[in-house]
Amino acid sequence: MISKISRALSRQFFSNPLLFLFVFALLTYVVYDTYIKATSGSHLIPVNIIALMAGVIFESKRITSRWILVVIIGFVSFFIAFAFLNFVNNADTHNRQGITVVFNYSIQIWPPIFLVLYFIFSLLFYKYRIIPKLTEGITLLQSIAVIYWVVDSGLISTDNIFIQILLVIGLLFSLYSIFHAFTKTHLSDTHKLTLSIWSSIIMFLFALDNLHFIDQAEPVESIENLLQILYLGLQYFLLGISSIYIIQNFIMLFRFLPRPGKFFNSKYFKKVRELKDDHIYRYSDQQVSPLHSLFCIIFIGTIFFLNYYYQIVPKQFLIWMAFVSFPFIIMLFNHLTGKKYYAYILFIFLFISCNQKTDKIDPDNIRINEVVSDLTSEQIKKIKKIHKTFEEVDKSTLEQTITNFKRDLHPDVEIEIWMQMANAYKGYLRKNKINLEEKKEVFKLILSRSMMSSEEAIKNSDLQYLSKKDAQEVLSFYNNEPQPLVVD
Repeated sequence: MISKISRALSRQFFSNPLLFLFVFALLTYVVYDTYIKATSGSHLIPVNIIALMAGVIFESKRITSRWILVVIIGFVSFFIAFAFLNFVNNADTHNRQGITVVFNYSIQIWPPIFLVLYFIFSLLFYKYRIIPKLTEGITLLQSIAVIYWVVDSGLISTDNIFIQILLVIGLLFSLYSIFHAFTKTHLSDTHKLTLSIWSSIIMFLFALDNLHFIDQAEPVESIENLLQILYLGLQYFLLGISSIYIIQNFIMLFRFLPRPGKFFNSKYFKKVRELKDDHIYRYSDQQVSPLHSLFCIIFIGTIFFLNYYYQIVPKQFLIWMAFVSFPFIIMLFNHLTGKKYYAYILFIFLFISCNQKTDKIDPDNIRINEVVSDLTSEQIKKIKKIHKTFEEVDKSTLEQTITNFKRDLHPDVEIEIWMQMANAYKGYLRKNKINLEEKKEVFKLILSRSMMSSEEAIKNSDLQYLSKKDAQEVLSFYNNEPQPLVVD
């Protein structure tokens, strides 16, 4: 088994020249940097910067599902650094340095150039993948964290009237997010916009605080305590993972400010409308379970209180660890409360069902359900949005669409699925300008994905206009579990 895995990894490694070249360059750097450290006493790239870049590269692989982006930007950024320094060196005839010095300086200034190019490329071409998806649970966790941050920072006892006003406003927004986490209040566009902006403000605040916290006066490698080195390295790694989202949140706030040429005119308000859509699009319609909300407050609140009382670790580190680890804690909580077991039973049931002999369905015997459900005004409002989104690729009238939803025994569930499909459809079209035939394939692909896995959806869609790469990008906007079509 191990030999098969090794052969598979070897084939993937040697079949990708760029990846092979990247690993070779990395190993060469390690050997060269070891020599530099032995002769000069310091690394070319500090350990904390390496940890930061490791976090960026790790998250890049998760976003794009491939290494080629990182590899290309890595080589391009080093070429830019070397070409620029070599040009400056040749222009200075009085203090011209040797090629080795230029090469070493190029390595030293390479990280910031790489990070800038990576962020620009990601924000331009992967905008809707890196806009962090939000839920009521995430904003609840962020609100608890910001309340803890305020208390632990001692701001609650401030005499500054301006800070007191900000604290009251922040408390109101926190209570607003807590209210949504514990109730089934409909998430209208206004609610989504408010919660999304509040989330961006919190993340931007934590980003500034974390940057100040990890600004060490001495290089990490000069610290003798190994545990402290690992502790600081983990902080930089977490900062690297979250850095692109931090920048995105900053941009989503900064774009609300008027600028020269767009000072409260038609262009400004058009941009604001687009920005509002971005905030609304990134907020999920799915509402969090009150049980999960209660568990979040008790569990995270207890950890924050204990750290406030005993000061075990800095508050910044604990907050970022909570953001990264709490989704896994929720998964464990579901497992211990039995929900995971239900998933296993369901999987076994489906496996047995799929392996049983099935009868062919005669299309003539398929009967369309009668109208069985009444729809609320909120449901009608959502259906109108769904119809508006797909009216170009689905020629059903609004009345037909509403009637079809009325035929469903559980219209809320079906409406939610179609809302997620509409969000995925709009998300892809915002990034890609395509013709009508391609739009029809995007719609068919997302519709298939709502009922099956991504691989099955691509296989069964018989694509003629979209490439497999395009199809994978389309489906990256739809992350819900498939809901197979049931025929009674």
